Amino acid sequence: MRSFTKAAEELGLTQPTVSKQIVDLEQFFQVRLIDRTKRSLALTRAGEILFKHAKDFLSLKRETIEAMASFRGLKSGALRLGASSIPGVYILPPILKAFKGRFGGVDLTLVLSDSQNITDRVENGDVDIGFVGSREETKRIAYKQFLEDSIIFIAPLDFPEAIDIHDIAKYPLLVREPGSGTRKCFETALLKRHLKPEDLHVVGELGDTEAIKAAVREGMGISYISNRAVREELSRGLLKVLSVKGFPGVKRSFYIITKKGKSTSPQTEALLRIINEWRHHEQE
Repeated sequence: MRSFTKAAEELGLTQPTVSKQIVDLEQFFQVRLIDRTKRSLALTRAGEILFKHAKDFLSLKRETIEAMASFRGLKSGALRLGASSIPGVYILPPILKAFKGRFGGVDLTLVLSDSQNITDRVENGDVDIGFVGSREETKRIAYKQFLEDSIIFIAPLDFPEAIDIHDIAKYPLLVREPGSGTRKCFETALLKRHLKPEDLHVVGELGDTEAIKAAVREGMGISYISNRAVREELSRGLLKVLSVKGFPGVKRSFYIITKKGKSTSPQTEALLRIINEWRHHEQE
């Protein structure tokens, strides 16, 4: 956010009030926090340091409030979840329904984004627990395997039944956004077969699994997707699985992620128990 006016609108304050608070902070710390030009604002190095500590402070404040609320039991409180698209849309809904059935007084918030963004949110304390489809390079996150998954190719109904992996660059391909766990796993599998992602004939980059399925149905191209996300379309004959010779289905895992060193709230522990029950039922 590069404007006092936009910040004021977001906070429900007036622009002069926000400006004065920044001036008061600069006078208190005796350093310039923001470089001001006619067109934009930018944090100084001191401003960046203060911003980081302020985020940590707000995260600690939330954790303290939640820790005190835990003494009231699971009749109240809040639980903030983050999930990438496959877990958030196709796996979590029945789990969250079961949670609310038992702990209706707990407020649930679910943020949907790509795996990279959800990992960042857990690391920053913006959400309590995350569900993602890939591991990121960070030492501040604890990963626990959640479910197995496979990534398959899908195609329009009038597409050939099979193609060769070395011919894949000839066909129009729809891909997920760069932070997607599905895309990361797919491109890693390509590199293992000495194929470069940049050599593919990408005709569209879509940030939503449902949009990918709709675009393939309309004949825009082929794509790769979690088999969990396309079961209904396959059963109804709206799409078909494309056999790619030399490229068997990509196996991957979904992970439950939490911030290392952060205490687990009773609400989070209750959700994890329900997940374990759900997994046991799935395996029966």
